[in-house]
Amino acid sequence: MNHSLPTPLPVLDRLLLRAVSHITPVSERADWFRCWHAELWHRRHPYSDRVHGAIDLYPGLLSDAVWLRVECWRRATTGTAVLCLAVLASMSLIAMLPLLALFSRVELTIAFLSTQMPRLVIEASLTTVVGFALASRPVESSTPFEGLRFMKAKLFHASKLVLVQIIAYELSLALTQPFHSVHALAMVIVQAQLFTLLALLGLRWNFLDQDARCRHCLRTLASPSRVGRPSWNFLESNGTHLTCPDGHGLLSIPEIETSWRQNSEWIAQ
Repeated sequence: MNHSLPTPLPVLDRLLLRAVSHITPVSERADWFRCWHAELWHRRHPYSDRVHGAIDLYPGLLSDAVWLRVECWRRATTGTAVLCLAVLASMSLIAMLPLLALFSRVELTIAFLSTQMPRLVIEASLTTVVGFALASRPVESSTPFEGLRFMKAKLFHASKLVLVQIIAYELSLALTQPFHSVHALAMVIVQAQLFTLLALLGLRWNFLDQDARCRHCLRTLASPSRVGRPSWNFLESNGTHLTCPDGHGLLSIPEIETSWRQNSEWIAQ
């Protein structure tokens, strides 16, 4: 790739451009290089009234490259399954901090949580059964949802379910454990009820979040857009469409349930 101009830039400028250009995304690197090459050349030009101002561009040059890289990462990770699991895992660590402060040592905190594992398994199993019993109807799909994509979706759903249960249990322990010495039996009952409430709320969010994701890439669907008019309820489609940011399909949600359209439908593209 040739970026030559009538008058070559000083060695420092060229080295800086080449080094910083590797920070920018590959798809935008050529345009970024040409733009900043032209700006530096203009500042260094003998007939420019700002001959000594090229160094002032160095911070802006670097910050622009970093911003492009961060923006590229943001577009690539926003709404993805990996980001969702990372946030839930971080929340589970944060929820454990009150217990760590209560026991003062990591070893004691881990030992205490280990003793609570049987109760967690039993209570989480019961709340999971209740959560699935209260779940809404599954989303219909115009194409088969099987194979590797099916396994990835189920694994993602199960991972969220486990993390949500862990977060709910840690929060219930953090809120009741400081009062355990006052009345142990009462706090055990309160902790179980609090965990059930938090876990059911988390499971409800899990189902809603799973329904609002692309069936192909598991990415969060874009903002909803209205389709049709209320007068079309019995003749044409009327409701809301949520599209995949990567163009894999759209989720069609009807305004009202009818005999020919009772629930949402995923339409692959």
